[in-house]
Amino acid sequence: MKRREVIKNLSVLPVSGIVLGSAIPIESMTSALAAPKKDIFKELGIRTFINAAGTYTAMSGCLMHDDVVETIRYSSQKYAMIDECQDAVGKKIAEMCHAEAAMVTAGCWSALVLGTAGVLTGTDPKKVAELPHLENMKSRFWYKRNIIMDMFML
Repeated sequence: MKRREVIKNLSVLPVSGIVLGSAIPIESMTSALAAPKKDIFKELGIRTFINAAGTYTAMSGCLMHDDVVETIRYSSQKYAMIDECQDAVGKKIAEMCHAEAAMVTAGCWSALVLGTAGVLTGTDPKKVAELPHLENMKSRFWYKRNIIMDMFML
């Protein structure tokens, strides 16, 4: 097939889009894309952008899936004890990942701090109660290869 024939055949695409587009009910598309009541970014003078860099906390992390937004919306309408939520969600995630345990954190740094606390205290409840004071426990450990972390820096 020659380039000229390809370009000629591509000219049919706009027409086919109109035909296919008219077959899909507009109501189903508009309900999913309903505009928010107010644009908080515009109201605060914050610019938005198309993220081509990846998932970075300083760049809003990542966009949330509809299931996540729905869960947040649902849970914002009821009261629950945070400790119970953390335990139940951790147990569910551990089951899904076939892991011994799991915990939801506020981000990467939180996970590192909590993981460090776990390494330093182990399963000793007395050491856990002493945190963040490290007088009676080790305050250094090896993390990954050739990287040392000082707990007092946290």
